Amino acid sequence: MLTAFAVGASWIPVPVLPERMLLRIRGAIAQDTVARHGLSLTTDARAVLAQPGQDQTTFRRAAEVVTREVLRRLSPAQAVAAAARGLEVYALGHLLNRYLTRVRKSGAVRVQADEARRIRDAIDRAVRRSLSPALRPSLTILPGGAEDLRDEFTRWIDTFLLAGAAVPEYIERRLDVAFDEIVATGSPHD
Repeated sequence: MLTAFAVGASWIPVPVLPERMLLRIRGAIAQDTVARHGLSLTTDARAVLAQPGQDQTTFRRAAEVVTREVLRRLSPAQAVAAAARGLEVYALGHLLNRYLTRVRKSGAVRVQADEARRIRDAIDRAVRRSLSPALRPSLTILPGGAEDLRDEFTRWIDTFLLAGAAVPEYIERRLDVAFDEIVATGSPHD
């Protein structure tokens, strides 16, 4: 649901408001994910995790504003930008949870700013790595039915609908593989 808020915030025409809302949404996701593991975040750690990825430079923000204004009538271009922000927010929650359940070795109850920086770096790198065509996530093979009694048109429609429904799971598998590769190379560790 918070990912949907992040996508929606990208569509708000006031240049400053979406960024502040995204900070709040990412902070809420980080807080909730850590709390579900019985941990707490320091204020500094929350701020680190809530910040946009490292590729959020001033140039990128300026380009987004210019692009939004110039291409505001071309909604597909804006939809791609909103989807990218949604992916970033989803990746934060999903990969933070993966870190806490599989990687974190510290018994400390609080996640401090230094640990949050390492986590954030790994998440940013995993998001970038997940977009690489060289990345090969595991395949999900589903068993087929005994016989297919659908007509050709129904088969094509079903294929299209099921492929669309499988996209989030495919993205999740790519994020998982990318994050696991980054963690295996030594980042982040306590």
